[in-house]
Amino acid sequence: FTYTEFDCYVSATFYVIKTDRVNQKYLTGLLNSKLITYWLRHKGKMQGNNFQIDKEPLLNIPIYVPDVKEQDKIIKIVNQILTVKRSNSDSDTSELERKIDKIIYQLYDLTEEEIAIVENAV
Repeated sequence: FTYTEFDCYVSATFYVIKTDRVNQKYLTGLLNSKLITYWLRHKGKMQGNNFQIDKEPLLNIPIYVPDVKEQDKIIKIVNQILTVKRSNSDSDTSELERKIDKIIYQLYDLTEEEIAIVENAV
C-alpha cells in the first residue's frame, strides 16, 4: 500500500482508497503493518508470494480507528518514512516500520503470544 499527496492516474488493476473517515497516513501505516500482512495472508488471496488484493478482502480488513492522539503516533512515523523515501527510495526504513508494528499490536491489544505468531509468520 502506498500514500500519495497528488492526483494519480492508475489502471483498472489498482484500487484507490480515498476517504475522510480515517486519516490516510494512519491508514497507510496500518495497511502496511505486519498484522495486516498476516491477516491478508490468511484471509486474502495469494498469487505465489504476492497478494491478490481483491475488493472483498480489502473491505473485510478489520480496520481499527483509534483516537487522534494514537493515530498521530503512526502518522508521525509515516511522515518520517515518506521523507526518507523521497530522498532515496532504496533507503532502509525497517526500524521505523517496526515502531509502527509495535503501536499497531498495542492498538489491537495483542498478547505476546499473538505478536510472536504474527512476527514469525511474516
